[in-house]
Amino acid sequence: MNFTKVLLLTFMFLLSLDALALDKKTLEKFSKYDNNSEFVIIYDDVEAILKASVLYMGNSTRQKAKKSKGSIGTRFRNKVKTLTDLEGNRFHYEAFDTPEKIQLMTNVRKSLELLPSNSPLHFFSKDEQLAYWLNLYNISLIEQLLLIYPRRNLESLTEKGQLFDQKNLLVDDEKLSLNDIKAIVIHNFGYDPLLIYGFHQGYIASPDIRREPYTGKRVWKILERSANLFINSNRGTFSDGSKTFRVSKLYEQNKAFFKDFDEDLRDHLKKYLIRSYKSKLLGTDKIETTTTNWKIADLYGTERKYGGSVSTSSAALIGAFVAKEGKNEHVSFTNSGYMDSNITNFSPLKGRFSDAQIEKIKAMMKVQELKKGTVTINDEEEIDN
Repeated sequence: MNFTKVLLLTFMFLLSLDALALDKKTLEKFSKYDNNSEFVIIYDDVEAILKASVLYMGNSTRQKAKKSKGSIGTRFRNKVKTLTDLEGNRFHYEAFDTPEKIQLMTNVRKSLELLPSNSPLHFFSKDEQLAYWLNLYNISLIEQLLLIYPRRNLESLTEKGQLFDQKNLLVDDEKLSLNDIKAIVIHNFGYDPLLIYGFHQGYIASPDIRREPYTGKRVWKILERSANLFINSNRGTFSDGSKTFRVSKLYEQNKAFFKDFDEDLRDHLKKYLIRSYKSKLLGTDKIETTTTNWKIADLYGTERKYGGSVSTSSAALIGAFVAKEGKNEHVSFTNSGYMDSNITNFSPLKGRFSDAQIEKIKAMMKVQELKKGTVTINDEEEIDN
């Protein structure tokens, strides 16, 4: 390959990076906030769909999975990652087995996506915005995975960025990818390692998909809890007593969060590791970022055994999705215990704010437009439909 071709390929590569990168103007657009704001975003629809679809596993026991045995009459067996296959929360992808059920997730995503168009984010505190971005990111990711399920291995989608670089979202007239959302969060909050645990990646060895939405009031507490769960599990850290301490490949993928990678990562892990594992970390000479498990974090694909009284019946969870009678039959949750209303009818404002908050937002937007010399606020009937 001659020098000219090398230069051309390099130039094309840099152009592709520019196309994927989020420009400074867009970052600044989403960096304004009001920390005196009392506005709170309601996520009843997000909560309903997560509580009905996520199996919460709690604290890791660090138990290793047993290698699977072939069925009688065959030598075939499932591949098992013994260190991590019993780890982490699972999303019930298997229940979303029709386009109508997937559309339910799409409707929730669209509602989140449209919110800033009618209720500008700069009216909210930074923490309220952080909760919004994390909820939009995780719901959007799950939706994209539902569209390709039952694909089991996500390595090619995550490592090469195919899943995370597609600009599938339109937020306040800006086309965004999942990685763009992450860039916005980092721009607004810096490289705080706790943020890593807010971005579920879809596979078993990634930070958990939670059973609750992020809220402005509790966002940092949830991130702390997620960090604690991840770090004190085989997905996050593992030691066999040698001088090498194994940690998740996730930390290598997020090196930018640790300026002095080895030292800063050690300090971060020490903050959350329980006493026995903290001593193992302190007694090691080397950290290796080798632990991973690219299997999608679904319910049945890993042949896990569940304890306690958690129901894992496919029929029971699928029963949470029913079509209401009437002219327009929409898929909705009716037995979740959290929402009796039709999720598909959620609008960006109605359902996410109290009536008083909606009126105040509209009033603030009117004032804002008057300062610019124009008024473009919609009528109440148009906003609340």
